[in-house]
Amino acid sequence: MNTRGLIGSLIATAVVVTAILVWLLAFGARPRLGLDLRGGISVILTPIAVEGAEVPDDVLDQTIEIIRSRVDSLGVAEPEIARQGSDILVQLPGIEDRERALEIIGKTAKLTFRPVQELFAPGTPQYEAEGPDCTAIDPRPDGPVPDDAEVVVCGESPPDDPETAANEATQPPLKYRLGPAALTGEGVADALATVEQTGQGAFTNTWIVQLDLTSDGARKFADITGELACQRDQVGPDAGRLAIVLDDVVRSDPGMNPGVQCGVGITGGAAIITVGGGEQDARDLALVLRTGALPITLEPSTASNVSPTLGAQSLRAGIIAGLIGLALVAVFITSFYRWLGAVALTGLMVFGVILVGLITLLGEIGFTLTLAGIAGVIVSIGIAADSSILYFERLRDELDTGKTVRTSVVRAFRPAFRTNLTGNTVTIAAAIILYFLAVGPVRGFAFTLGVATALDLVILLGFTRPAVQLLGRTRLISRSTVRAATEPQLVGGSR
Repeated sequence: MNTRGLIGSLIATAVVVTAILVWLLAFGARPRLGLDLRGGISVILTPIAVEGAEVPDDVLDQTIEIIRSRVDSLGVAEPEIARQGSDILVQLPGIEDRERALEIIGKTAKLTFRPVQELFAPGTPQYEAEGPDCTAIDPRPDGPVPDDAEVVVCGESPPDDPETAANEATQPPLKYRLGPAALTGEGVADALATVEQTGQGAFTNTWIVQLDLTSDGARKFADITGELACQRDQVGPDAGRLAIVLDDVVRSDPGMNPGVQCGVGITGGAAIITVGGGEQDARDLALVLRTGALPITLEPSTASNVSPTLGAQSLRAGIIAGLIGLALVAVFITSFYRWLGAVALTGLMVFGVILVGLITLLGEIGFTLTLAGIAGVIVSIGIAADSSILYFERLRDELDTGKTVRTSVVRAFRPAFRTNLTGNTVTIAAAIILYFLAVGPVRGFAFTLGVATALDLVILLGFTRPAVQLLGRTRLISRSTVRAATEPQLVGGSR
């Protein structure tokens, strides 16, 4: 390469480095940090299935998509949701309330509207004989509840009576015998948490979830409410109730208002769920209804919180380890190779800036830097230093044959680059294999190692070679600075 080409290569490298530094420093661009560096929660959700049965792949994929929609609705940045065998790994950086997050992402949220056929009050013989144990922590039936059959389920536990709360007395919930599902969650187009309004337009303190139904859902809702209005007219005001069942537990069972006409029902495509809790419960319920029901029931097999403080300490330790390694390399390489050492050290800085820029740019399309990824970057510092040393040692070999410095810096590069290409190809191949075979943070290590090794070749070609060859045309490099033999060792060399 002629002088113009060498200078042009250095200028191009300088422009790239300057642009990256401006992007990082002036515009505040930063790599996307993973869970172990940023803190948050990590949970593995296991499907509940009959012993020996396997959950189909398409069902697991559908479940992951629904969980992803719910997590996106929570506003979590850079979540990781992936299959891990038959389980689902969910990592949510920046989330501290683990219980609420698990409640939202793990809730099945199966919604059905069923006509109430019979009520069982606590203490009656039928209450004890039929249906699930409504006083259990999880009052849902043991098995899945079919949509096309009658079922006996529990109602939601009534709130504590303020007058008896001091005595910690609570009332067991009612049991309901319900008819087949007249409408399912598939008929819900949207769900919105809001405060209930009276007929006069005044707001109450009750939070509700307002449902907008699809056209098919609106038609089914009008049909069932029209039938229940007829029951109310024929039997009495307590008849004709419609149970709103969420995850096989009755959340409310409103009756038909006098204004609902027999055979006409409630038209307009809207329904309301009264929420027993406050605003947060209503918003969470609306969120899971908007994103749809999970096709399978999940339970957390492991869940852990990663402290942001621990992540910051890990990041700080990684940076310190990298700086210490870089300082040791700088001391060795400049004391041993002098001006060539300065070139190698500058090359490492160029390498570091471009690598950080690449990681930040890749973060825009989803790459997340983890502690294992930082380890890959630190390892790559040694690889980049080795590339320069390999070039310098080949240069010394050329000088030992009797060639001039100017000739040696050119002739040494080709075999040095060829050897470096062979070694880096092996490393890149290993990183690719590790990336596709490994899971979790190990993939981050493999990815950064592979990217950094490929970048090392570019730096050697675009910066180290022109810098050394231009420097070789000055008096700054001599046999003594390269520690070459004073007299040629091989026959055939030329001065």
